[in-house]
Amino acid sequence: MMVKLNKSKNSRRPQGAFRVRKTRIALLFILACVSLLTISGCQVIESALAPQETEPTITSTTQPEQITIPTTKPDTPPDIPSDPPPQPQELTFADYWLSQLTLEEKIGQLIMPRLPWQTTVINTDRAAWLYDIPFGGFILFSDNVESISQVQTLVNDLQAQARLPLFISTDEEGGRVSRVGRLFGGATPSAYEIGGMYNIAAYEFGRENAHRLQRLGINMNFAPVADVWSNPANAVIGNRAFGHSANVVGPNVAATVEGLQSGGVFATLKHFPGHGDTYEDSHYQLAFHNHDINRFWEVEALPFKAGIEAGATLIMTGHISTPQISGHSVLLPWMEPWIESGYLPATFSDFWLQEILRNRLGFEGLIITDGLEMRALTDHFTCGQIALGAFLAGADILLIPANPTEAFQALLDGYHQGYFDRDRLNASVRRILQAKEGL
Repeated sequence: MMVKLNKSKNSRRPQGAFRVRKTRIALLFILACVSLLTISGCQVIESALAPQETEPTITSTTQPEQITIPTTKPDTPPDIPSDPPPQPQELTFADYWLSQLTLEEKIGQLIMPRLPWQTTVINTDRAAWLYDIPFGGFILFSDNVESISQVQTLVNDLQAQARLPLFISTDEEGGRVSRVGRLFGGATPSAYEIGGMYNIAAYEFGRENAHRLQRLGINMNFAPVADVWSNPANAVIGNRAFGHSANVVGPNVAATVEGLQSGGVFATLKHFPGHGDTYEDSHYQLAFHNHDINRFWEVEALPFKAGIEAGATLIMTGHISTPQISGHSVLLPWMEPWIESGYLPATFSDFWLQEILRNRLGFEGLIITDGLEMRALTDHFTCGQIALGAFLAGADILLIPANPTEAFQALLDGYHQGYFDRDRLNASVRRILQAKEGL
């Protein structure tokens, strides 16, 4: 039996129409996928092919806001310091040698002996003596001088023995104190004769002396005499001084210093604190300056002040007692009775050498003693007492100890016994080295 289903008219669709609709849906889906893939692919390609720009291009016509970028982060030090780090300084000549010299070599620099009597050449015996103690220099006397060439050879041989340049000194004042003048044609005028001329004569005389001494190899002259010949009975100074008043002596002292040192020879003012108003000759006995400190500042000090202002390298102490002037320190036990009596020689006085000469007069050069073999000292003190006492008082160079070996040993023992320390020793050696740097 055939059963007929009742279907509405609208529910029946032809099969062909269904297939067409299905096909359209599928096609739309494919087209949508293809579009998505195309857009994504173009973006990837455009990104890969587009030129790379380090900064974006600003198309706006308005100026961008200025932004300040700090060069360093807060609390962070800069990579490059604003000031370069300090560079190590080169050692000076003095600093270098102070670091190189032994204690014995430093003490040797303080001592300036004379050569043994009539030594005119350096033979084997003399060379051995020089090797034992490294002396800082030597003084030549007339007995060491025969000819220009002989002195030149002697000085060259002395210098060849030394590790450091030597001071080679002499007394070439002119007049009756002339060690080498005879090698150059005879007598030269005395200081007193020069003082009667204009100061230019003193300058020219000093410069001519320097040329002669340099030719011989001598680099230090114990001149000019800065004493005022205020006591006519004073025979030891006399016409070695430029005049009877400080007004005459001072300018001539300054001019002689300038003449000598412009010619390359160190000048020495002598005999501090003043030997011009004594009766005694300190070569043979202790000399006395019987005036107070006011008189010193009014007379004796003035030529020394003039010479210091002219640039004198050295000042020589005199073996002179000043009983009316006090202020000396007891640097060694044996000094106490000499200070109480007022007879302590200025050579042993820290008052004269340090308070007055260094502090008040402002002298920064070398303090050298007069000859330590003079009887003003040796009649009363041992060689060791003299050497150590003078050094403790403030002397830098000890001239002509009676026994150089004993003087050397006294200084060495004084150091080890604590009478002076390395700083005190180095202060004198530094001044010596600073002077020697130009030799």
